[in-house]
Amino acid sequence: MSNSQLPTEVELAYEVMPCQAMRVAEEPGPTAHPCAYFRKWGTYHSYGYESEQPPVTPGLIQLTQYLGRGPLAPEMLSGCRKAPIMTVGINPNLPGWWRATINSINPLFDTVEQYAHYFRYREAAKLDIPLKQYQQYLGGQTDGPFSGVELSVPVDTKGFKTIPVELQPVQMYLNYQSLLADLATAMGWDNHKLIVGEDVSYGNMVACPSAKWITKADPADPKMPPMTAEQQKGIVTECFHHRQYFLRQLFQSLPVVLMIFSQSTTDAFLAEMAGRFSAGDPKVGDKLSDLLNREVRLRYGVDGQGHPLEARVIFSPHITGDPAQFAQARAKVLAQLVSEAKAGRLQFNPDTGHLRRPKGGCVFCTMMQIGACDYEEELQPLSNAPSLTAKSSVPELMAEKQTQASLMNLFLKKPTPESAAKSSPKIPIKRQAARAAPAALALAALAAVRPALEGWQLSGDPARQHDREPQDTSKTGMRLVRAKSLSKKNKKS
Repeated sequence: MSNSQLPTEVELAYEVMPCQAMRVAEEPGPTAHPCAYFRKWGTYHSYGYESEQPPVTPGLIQLTQYLGRGPLAPEMLSGCRKAPIMTVGINPNLPGWWRATINSINPLFDTVEQYAHYFRYREAAKLDIPLKQYQQYLGGQTDGPFSGVELSVPVDTKGFKTIPVELQPVQMYLNYQSLLADLATAMGWDNHKLIVGEDVSYGNMVACPSAKWITKADPADPKMPPMTAEQQKGIVTECFHHRQYFLRQLFQSLPVVLMIFSQSTTDAFLAEMAGRFSAGDPKVGDKLSDLLNREVRLRYGVDGQGHPLEARVIFSPHITGDPAQFAQARAKVLAQLVSEAKAGRLQFNPDTGHLRRPKGGCVFCTMMQIGACDYEEELQPLSNAPSLTAKSSVPELMAEKQTQASLMNLFLKKPTPESAAKSSPKIPIKRQAARAAPAALALAALAAVRPALEGWQLSGDPARQHDREPQDTSKTGMRLVRAKSLSKKNKKS
């Protein structure tokens, strides 16, 4: 746990947003930091809001200005921090790399509040400039990650390069939505409002984006820059083990279902979580086809009353990268979701129209002042506090943070089943949020990554990671999900 007096979910926004810039521009030492590797993917068209404040309404479509080309910021968890279902990837996608979505634009915000608002309310889409206007701004030039080409956007009377923007539906996320809809149908949940971003969050084990997570050249696209083995180890050591962005968010969220898509993500996830499964006994190298037929559970630990805290882990082929295999596996994925609902671990709340939140407190939206919390009354802190809000005292908020950190610490120490059953998360751990990892912490992070290297090495093999490129659904036979199934919050008036 860091020494700041910010709750975990808020603290992560302040740490993750500047992390790539700090690792590249401010890291001491004579050699480039391993995370500088992500700059090899080029630069992309960026945008910001014309207001200095975060939007007052949910949704991505706001008054937007073009900022030029830039590197991409790291990504934090998308959606409600307490969504009961979390999907997990290795690292974020890079839509601007692909020709089909080259008109994509990427957020480059001035304030942490704007950054927090974007990732809280992104739902199932990103943004692009409508193709016709994009081509007009391009003016016949050849665009691409390494082109250096900037769009010729005129300056308006207020001094902004205002651009039109539209939602760019992401088929991966829209298929999450279709699973939610089918779950509601199977359970007979009438008048539900289940939606990606509220009932499903999505996060990554590494925060910085790339078009693929590869350690070998990809014959399908030789321009893709692979990581060296040392870069991969350094990135994982820094982001996953030292900064612990994914793990800290996981233990604040405590989702009751984790969905792992693709063999490469499965390889990395199983390597890092080895020894923490209470059912299914998955091992690094296990095939998705086998894991789909198992009931796999990850044990976070126990709460203060000794009740187990666990997540059902559902493994699946990649929805868009491997659509044919996913189409065959989809029924089994849905059946596991339905099974969790019938067992009462996924519960529908008719008062909100959404799934009930898992155990643990959260003040992300209200403390960041980006929106109200629709679930405040049903949240149950891990600590002894009866409830938590942004107005709670610092000692109350820190007690929740310490409980989360202690739970994570016990998890990472891989306690035996006997000791886990007797232990409750009461003792806080200390963690420094330094610019560069102090020597002792750096050595500890490096030691932690060694046992998981086999899984990470497998994950970087292009043969085990299908393309993230947007698919032509008319040719692949992938189930197309329309954006109209989503809420109307993002539509222009």
